[in-house]
Amino acid sequence: MSDQPPGASRAQTLVLPDVSNPLRLYLARLAPSSRQTMRYVLQDAADRLGLGDADIFEVPWHSLQPGHVTALVATLRDDDYAPNTTSLYVNAIRGVMNEAWRQDLISHDQLLRIRSVKPMAGTRLGRGRNIRRHLIRDLLDVCAADPRPQGLRDAAIIAILYGSGMRKSESVNIDLAQVDFEQRCLCVMGKGNRQLIKYAPAWAFESLQRWLDLRRAQLPAGQPDDPFLFNRIRRGSHITRERITKHAIYFIARQRGQQAGVEIMPHDFRRSFITRVIEEFDLSIAQKLAHHTHIATTASYDMRHENERRRVVDDLDL
Repeated sequence: MSDQPPGASRAQTLVLPDVSNPLRLYLARLAPSSRQTMRYVLQDAADRLGLGDADIFEVPWHSLQPGHVTALVATLRDDDYAPNTTSLYVNAIRGVMNEAWRQDLISHDQLLRIRSVKPMAGTRLGRGRNIRRHLIRDLLDVCAADPRPQGLRDAAIIAILYGSGMRKSESVNIDLAQVDFEQRCLCVMGKGNRQLIKYAPAWAFESLQRWLDLRRAQLPAGQPDDPFLFNRIRRGSHITRERITKHAIYFIARQRGQQAGVEIMPHDFRRSFITRVIEEFDLSIAQKLAHHTHIATTASYDMRHENERRRVVDDLDL
């Protein structure tokens, strides 16, 4: 007769999953959209460190020394990467090393030495633009002239992005149940896993309603509506039952901008929303509507100075 207590032999065979990989732990802490970006950044970092053939999850990140990070920043500088981009690389490595320290894979002294390596200093002129109201109307007119379902869908996307100031990732992840047409608000999941309420004007909700009415009209009889707002549309104007991606939002903004004769990025709608609120109200209410923790972040979105400087120069007549 065994002297072991009941269940002891089974307990001895149970093994907890390995949670010591610092890269997996770091990526698991990020939002899905940020996870994809940082995975690409770390893959490129591994390539630049001479580990391009290795699976990034097998790279011994905890073995990195300050000299490796310094060399990485140098290669990014040589390739003319913007300072903000080098900060992204350095911050990604710091995040992985923080997890390595928590798992006792590195000492606190090594962590501090890695943290001491600074990204490249300097700034670059922003690529964004302030989309004035007349240009928003031009973009909506371009969509209205498109007889395909894409016309109504893209108009609704532009209206919601500009009318509420939400990010493109928030717009693709929002569900129909999170939209309140009566109160004209949308409940979104923002950065930092924060649940936020976004408001939009009546004309934006009218544009959204026209798109939803078309989508529902094309559903087979008895089929329930899709749970999300914006669908992927394939060639032949076929509205799929698939949620649109944030990469598709980028192509929609670029395509509709080209049709209106300008170059537009999706984040320009958010920049323009914040700038207009600052222009017509004040910085404080813009911060609340943008859901920025720090008012300095909101101020960095203020693009009024570009318009003012251009207006001053235009007035310098001969």
